Amino acid sequence: MANSWDPQLAEQVGAALGAEAAAQGVDVLLGPGLNVKRSPLGGRSFEYFSEDPLLAGRMAAGYVRGIQSHGVAACPKHFAVNSQELRRMVSDSVVDERTLREIYLTGFGIVVEEAAPRAIMSAYNLVNGVYANENPFLLQQVLRDEWGFTGAVVTDWGGSNDIVAGTRAGSSLEMPCAGLDSARQLVDAVRAGELAQSDLDARAGEILALVRDAAQPGAAAPVDLDAHHALARHAAARGAVLLKNQDELLPLAAGTRVAVIGDFAQTPATRAPGRRP
Repeated sequence: MANSWDPQLAEQVGAALGAEAAAQGVDVLLGPGLNVKRSPLGGRSFEYFSEDPLLAGRMAAGYVRGIQSHGVAACPKHFAVNSQELRRMVSDSVVDERTLREIYLTGFGIVVEEAAPRAIMSAYNLVNGVYANENPFLLQQVLRDEWGFTGAVVTDWGGSNDIVAGTRAGSSLEMPCAGLDSARQLVDAVRAGELAQSDLDARAGEILALVRDAAQPGAAAPVDLDAHHALARHAAARGAVLLKNQDELLPLAAGTRVAVIGDFAQTPATRAPGRRP
């Protein structure tokens, strides 16, 4: 999609995603992913748009506008500096503030200011020694105070390390649901003076707003799957890039044999495990 350099096309794709999500009763779509691609070895690079923060931000903004046009909340991710899979839940992304702002935060700032997503997902990793989900610089100073974000911050799955610290820093929702133990910790922290009642109220208000603004059950229009398949093909074609047609290799002559190499040639990642093509 990023290869198309087309935010309007991204918005059309986002609208299709939002329509399908609404038709299935989904209230929050966990995407798009827009972290800067730092390494080809990054296990989540396939989810992200680009190593260019401006391109990533503009494309993500298109997605969010499209998704939310159907009443479904978009949840851009993973905020922030999620750059590797190795020890991803304990790794520390150490980066100076200028680099952080100019490269790693720029895309998120664009999507917040241009598309007003109703949710943001925090990252697993630490940023300069503090977990992203418990980082007041990221969640409060930058995200809310500077960019004006008013939605809910959702943890990555299993990404909550300290529910009290996260709530104090600006994290709204712990996923997956941890049961009542976290609720007890929050109540005890307020009673002990370790967590301000106003912080807890703010987080609860963010979740209530997310619920209040969710699409009404049964109100979604029927989805035209044929049109969505056509859109997917159109988007794939718009994103195809020919680097160099050396010796006029393309178009291929009739009868030319082509080898597709790798595990995905036999087991495409686009189908459910255990099913034959």
